Amino acid sequence: MQKIIEKRRNFFSTYKELDKQFNLREDYSYEYLVNFSQIEDVPIHRWFYYQEGYSPFLVENILKYLGLTTKKTLVFDPFAGSGTTLLAAKHLGKKSIGFEINPFSAFMIRGKTQNYTRTELEKVKKFKIPTYKPISKIYDKYELKIIHNLFDKQKLERIELMKDKIGCVQDKKVKDLLNIALLCILEDVSNYRKGGNGLKRKRVHKNLDPFIEFKNKLSQILEDLSRKSRGPEPKVINDSCLNMSEYDIRDIDISVFSPPYANCFDPFEVYKIELWLGEFVSSYADLRIRRKIALTSNLNADIKKEIGEKHRTALLSDIIEYLSAQPLWDKRIPKMLDTYFFDMYLLLKMLACATKPGGFCVIVVGNSSYGNLAIPTDILLAQMSEKAGFTTKEIIEARKNETSSQQHAKLGNLVEYIRESLVVLQK
Repeated sequence: MQKIIEKRRNFFSTYKELDKQFNLREDYSYEYLVNFSQIEDVPIHRWFYYQEGYSPFLVENILKYLGLTTKKTLVFDPFAGSGTTLLAAKHLGKKSIGFEINPFSAFMIRGKTQNYTRTELEKVKKFKIPTYKPISKIYDKYELKIIHNLFDKQKLERIELMKDKIGCVQDKKVKDLLNIALLCILEDVSNYRKGGNGLKRKRVHKNLDPFIEFKNKLSQILEDLSRKSRGPEPKVINDSCLNMSEYDIRDIDISVFSPPYANCFDPFEVYKIELWLGEFVSSYADLRIRRKIALTSNLNADIKKEIGEKHRTALLSDIIEYLSAQPLWDKRIPKMLDTYFFDMYLLLKMLACATKPGGFCVIVVGNSSYGNLAIPTDILLAQMSEKAGFTTKEIIEARKNETSSQQHAKLGNLVEYIRESLVVLQK
């Protein structure tokens, strides 16, 4: 036990030294910009709640802070998620490119960032809700095992009736907006909600009618689009950013992104309702394929793949060695973490090659903890970035993350590294 305590003290001392080396500074003006909760009422962003999202004002602040005010700036996001970075770039009149491996999210981004004509919006407005009628064997359409639990029969029938009618619409952009409205209400009308690393049954269940909720969501979408100006539509690529080298991407002025945190959360599990009901996946085999090519941040990913050692710093090696000797809740966690940083190193190398000299890369990231040890993802990414071809301008601590009193006691002084930060890099 004494050796473990001494080892943890050494980690704390090392973290402190690296904070100084990478010019750590606290700036809690970013506290409310690094999470999605503060923009639930912002037009377009309010259509669908992304628990991993951040504020578009964060992107605007970063661009202003780094002096990237010209409209010629090319903005890149390898984890486009809710589309915040791309929407912010469009709003500022800048060109942008984004990768998003989740097909549901990629579809939503395209729909939110497209320009629409008055004629197209008028067609959306004129869409008529179908007449309800029972559908036999409605559950048999899905391989999803929990489909019976997610939706009562009449609600699923209403959803399927709307999907069928939307499918008959000829205008693609009109069809896209109608499908977005439907996707945005699925969780609201289901028996489950997003919670932790997946779905949880709702304690208080409102008996919402999919027809009414769809109509209300459509009105919200039309209201938001009617007052949004046109701008350059981003290029959205539905693929893993680890395949970035297969695309002709160059002359990036700045990348602003938040990668999946190394916290074992599986985004394909969290967005199960939208993926299956939106028919972006139709089988568990399809889902496994997508998980295997995604960045490794959870235990459902491909943690058996061969990885090199070029990404490893002395600190990362020490952390992996320490965790491998701890009684973790899953013995695969050290390999998962090692693979996570390997994947991030590969991405950073590709970003360094595609970024202009003098260009920037800003990573919004949260640290995690395993085996009563804080994992300083921000520091580790800064170290690997310098191996990949960037220099670290600074690490900005945006906020401390809350911990339970029990976890606080176990972490001791390492609890101060349970934080969210902006890692600011320059080519």
